[in-house]
Amino acid sequence: MLPDVPVFDLTRFRAGDSAAATAAAIDAANRTVGFFAIAGHGVPTAALDAAFEASARFFARTPDEKAAFAPAPGARHHGYHRPAGSGLAAKEGVEQPPDLREYFMAGRFDLDDPYFHTAEARAFHRSNRLPSELAVPVARYYAHMERLGAELMRLFASALALAPDWFGDKIDRHFSILSTIHYPAQISPPLPGQVRAGAHTDYGALTILAQAPGGDGLQVRLRDGTWIDVPCRPELFVVNIGDMMERWTGGRWVSNLHRVANPPPGAPPRARQSIAYFLHPNHDALVVPVAGDAQGGAAPIRAGDYMLDKERAIDGG
Repeated sequence: MLPDVPVFDLTRFRAGDSAAATAAAIDAANRTVGFFAIAGHGVPTAALDAAFEASARFFARTPDEKAAFAPAPGARHHGYHRPAGSGLAAKEGVEQPPDLREYFMAGRFDLDDPYFHTAEARAFHRSNRLPSELAVPVARYYAHMERLGAELMRLFASALALAPDWFGDKIDRHFSILSTIHYPAQISPPLPGQVRAGAHTDYGALTILAQAPGGDGLQVRLRDGTWIDVPCRPELFVVNIGDMMERWTGGRWVSNLHRVANPPPGAPPRARQSIAYFLHPNHDALVVPVAGDAQGGAAPIRAGDYMLDKERAIDGG
């Protein structure tokens, strides 16, 4: 029998109860599949609904209107990315047709601190330029994700037998990215090998994913190569660790391949929506293995340098 992606309720943890049992269960999940889902996360349904509704309005704009919000030069993580403009499998060195999705990315909104305006920080931080319908809902939703991401990192610290606030000063000036994603209804058959999102791992510390109702298709690969479905329920967020957290834990936790599969043959054409929050630590936070093969593992590296190295690898140097 294949394992399921586990579901945890954070209600008691958020009320101040001991995190020991939940932390132990999260450690077990991150050591095996690297994915879990959470309920009781405290994010208001209204905030999530507003973000999805505003995103649907934006993606319904004409191609030219959306293209006006394309990233400025050097700002690949801020702005609109057109349908089939790239493929996530390329991150893993796999050649296949581009992904059947479009998306809009935004970074953090509070950039008043001079820290965010140094020459070094400008590689990770810039002002957002959002269309009118996205500006308020996305900013509000981003704030909820900042809070939830910090709570999850406290749980992660406990799961790794660290002080609960161990990650606190490493994520307080993070360069996290929010991506609202639209997978258009597939009216025409995809190209051979083309999927909604190719198999890939995420780069950062963790990802928090919201899926609109009816958004089935997310799958994660187990160690034996088997693909299993990730639950899609409106009240749940899906959480997975990224490559940086695998490195931070000395390989104790696994950053796993995942993909978004096409609807099954014969299914009625239906669009899919999701919103992903990628928690990236402070760009100058030092990523030093704290568990697993902590003595013989990867050399320490700053979080920002790690992300830039990953991106250069995609770009061919």
